Amino acid sequence: MESKKKKFLYSIFTVIIVLAIVFSILYSLYWSDLITIILSNEGLWIGVVAIISRVFILGIMSFVLFRKWLRQEAIYISDAYFLFGSFFGILTCAKIYDLFFNLVFISGAFPSELILLLAKVRFFVIIVNLMPILYIGLDAILIYINMNKNKEMNKKQFNKLRLRIMLGYVLVTTLVIILAPSVDFLNLVFPFVTILIYIAIAFMFLFMYKNKRLVQANGLIIGIAFICFLISNLIRTILINTDLSLGIFAELIDIGVNLLIFIGFISKPKYAK
Repeated sequence: MESKKKKFLYSIFTVIIVLAIVFSILYSLYWSDLITIILSNEGLWIGVVAIISRVFILGIMSFVLFRKWLRQEAIYISDAYFLFGSFFGILTCAKIYDLFFNLVFISGAFPSELILLLAKVRFFVIIVNLMPILYIGLDAILIYINMNKNKEMNKKQFNKLRLRIMLGYVLVTTLVIILAPSVDFLNLVFPFVTILIYIAIAFMFLFMYKNKRLVQANGLIIGIAFICFLISNLIRTILINTDLSLGIFAELIDIGVNLLIFIGFISKPKYAK
C-alpha cells in the first residue's frame, strides 16, 4: 500500500510540475503585455491580488484534502477525498488561467480569434472542474433507484450508467464550446448549462444527506454551498457587467463560497459521528 501511495504522490507532483511549466510559459510569452494592461487600468491590480489570494486559498484546500486522502489506509481515485481534492486542484488551475484570460480580454488588444480560443479553453476547464463533484453526486441516482425499485441496481451497473451520464454531459457541452461562434455566445449560453449542473449537484448532495448515505462529507453544507455557488455566479455577472472594478467583490464572495464548500468536504454529518 505504501508503494501505491508513493506512486500516487509522484503522479500528483508530476502533474503539478507540468502545469507549473505550462502556466510559466503561457505567462512569460505575454508578460510585458500583461504588466502593461495592469498598469494602464487603474484599480485593476486589486482584482489581480484578489485572484492570486484565491489561488493560494484554493491550493491550500486542495493540499489539505489530498493529505487526508493519502493518510487513509486504503486509497482509491474514486474516494471522496481524492475527488474533493481534485475539484479544488482543478479550480486552482482554473483561476490561474482565469487571471490570464481576464487580462487578455480586458486589454482588447489581442485578436478576436485568440480571445475566442482562450474563452473556449476556459469554459472547457469549467466542465472538467465539475466532473469530480458530479461523480460523487451521481451516487444519489443509485440511492433513488434502489429505494424506489424492487430490484436493486448493483454497483457495476450503476458505474456504467454514471459513466454514460458524465460522457453525455461532457459531449454535449464540448460540442457547444467547439461550435460557439463568439465569446458573447459562450457568455450567453454557457451559464444556462452550468446552472443546470449546479442545481443538480446541490440536489444530489442534499438528497444523500437526507437519506444518510454520505458519511465522508456533509451533504447538507455542500448542497447549500453549491446553491450559494450558483447565486455567486449570478452576482459576479451582474457586478462585472455593472462595473469591471466590482470584480473584486465577486472574488471575495467566491472565496466565501469556496470556504463553505471546503467545510462541507472536511466535516462529517451528525449521523456519521
